[in-house]
Amino acid sequence: MEAKHKIQIAECPPKSAEYEALLRAGPRLKPLRQVHAHLIVTGCHRSRALLTKLLTLSCAAGYIAYTRRLLTTVHDPDSFLFNSLIKASSKFRFSLDAVIFYRLMLLSHVLPSTYTFTSVVKACADLSALRLGRVVHSHVLACGYGSDSFVQAAIVAFYSKCGALGVARRVFDEMPQRSVVAWNSMISGYEQNGAANEALVMFRKMRECGVDPDSATFVGVLSACSQLGSLELGCWVHDYIVNNGVRVNVVLATSLINMFSRCGDVTRARAVFDSMNEGNVIAWTAMISGYGMHGYGIQAMEIFHRMKACHLVPNRVTFVAVLSACAHAGLVDEGRRAFTSMRQEYGLVPGVEHHVCMVDMLGRAGLLSEAYQFIKELSLEELVPAVWTAMLGGCKMHKNFDLGVEAAEHLISLEPENPGHYVLLSNMYALAGRMDRVESVRNVMIQRGLKKQVGYSTIDVNSKSFLFSMGDKSHPETNEIYQYLDELMWRCKEAGYAPVPESAMHELEEEEREYALRYHSEKLAVAFGLMKTSHGTTLRIVKNLRICEDCHSAIKFISVVTNREIIIRDKLRFHHFREGSCSCLDYW
Repeated sequence: MEAKHKIQIAECPPKSAEYEALLRAGPRLKPLRQVHAHLIVTGCHRSRALLTKLLTLSCAAGYIAYTRRLLTTVHDPDSFLFNSLIKASSKFRFSLDAVIFYRLMLLSHVLPSTYTFTSVVKACADLSALRLGRVVHSHVLACGYGSDSFVQAAIVAFYSKCGALGVARRVFDEMPQRSVVAWNSMISGYEQNGAANEALVMFRKMRECGVDPDSATFVGVLSACSQLGSLELGCWVHDYIVNNGVRVNVVLATSLINMFSRCGDVTRARAVFDSMNEGNVIAWTAMISGYGMHGYGIQAMEIFHRMKACHLVPNRVTFVAVLSACAHAGLVDEGRRAFTSMRQEYGLVPGVEHHVCMVDMLGRAGLLSEAYQFIKELSLEELVPAVWTAMLGGCKMHKNFDLGVEAAEHLISLEPENPGHYVLLSNMYALAGRMDRVESVRNVMIQRGLKKQVGYSTIDVNSKSFLFSMGDKSHPETNEIYQYLDELMWRCKEAGYAPVPESAMHELEEEEREYALRYHSEKLAVAFGLMKTSHGTTLRIVKNLRICEDCHSAIKFISVVTNREIIIRDKLRFHHFREGSCSCLDYW
């Protein structure tokens, strides 16, 4: 039952039986409607306090249309009602409605306050509405709230989420007092926009300023560590959490699982997972993904089956993690069953990301005809470049040049400005001995001004990060690094290593190829790490591209002649090199 006319506000005792009835109804539409009808019958529908509570509860219940209709019946709403409604709308992700209610507030000539602006700015951030947020920011300044610390923190978070990090930093630097929320906004802003190093610099400044981090701080810092593969700092954060009694909720636990997994220590990721008192689908999915990226498909499937036994319903991301784990571990039958169960057991329609995983899994397993047939059954909208990239990877692995060339040509037709596709096509022609085609592809790249992505590798030594690129001579100890690497490769040759020339540039002569291969970025990083760390220390290296076949072969030999464990995270997965073998079993 709904009122038809504007309600004239009268006051009823806020802690009355009617108020208690609203509390009992909670955020449930049917009981709220019943209480609303009772308020009208008793005349208490004129109480602004009761109306405000009714509005916020209906918003919390997710019935925003009912909330809007109810607001139109209120005569002369005040700032408390508007602020409560805007805050509830923003909190429960009705961000656009929060902005609409703010506009209605202005049209009603009700002055906004700091409470108004913190919620409206948050709504603009959730909408990634940069232009609208700038208008609200101007309102903040016009109303004299530009120096309010809560509003400033919200503005910093808004610009950070919208990718305007320069503006966010200027607002942050102008704050007379920076709360932990403001610091967290800058840290997460940098991390979410791919500036992980800047995020960690900001965290160190926060500590220098004597500001105590909270769980939200650690979530941002751990995400930055995950991007960079910075296990040392990630371990420090974990130790700080344990030693200072920081409550590990499911969000923080999931961040720890992701960090340890992406920094190469899946054993500690599992320890965090096992220590969780409560878990959700996201946490379980993180553990599945962690095992998958390390090639531990059997363990990933064990977690998946345990998850289902606990009556947790896997989501679309879970199935991506499962299928990817199956692809990297060669568990084709398990992968097929998981893909089928998406529709049959959970009513989930497979998306592009699931199709890519299936093609990748079949291609890696050498089932190229089945993978090709799978692609042919996809619609045009589903034939995205990543599908053909997965197909091409399988063709290269199993040396099916005809299908590989077809896949590469499809990639170029879909993304003609992506230089990586031309490089893949050139490689396929080279492996097939079609050097005339290699030359023509490279000429096209030159004509279009396309350049191959530069590969680089990073390694952390003594709390500092060092970056190397192929043939890099920027390091002050370049001569020593190159000399050490030369000696190292000679020892590897004596142990049976032979360069894989097809991995290098095809136009080079044999001697030049070997030189180019020897000084790939990952080999330089390994050599530097061996020089600078004590015997028994595990080397951890992050590479931005897929590790090449020659480096993969060479590092297996390096692990033997140096008796070291070497862990490399490339673009696709982890490789644990130990005693002459790799955890991927040459299946990457």
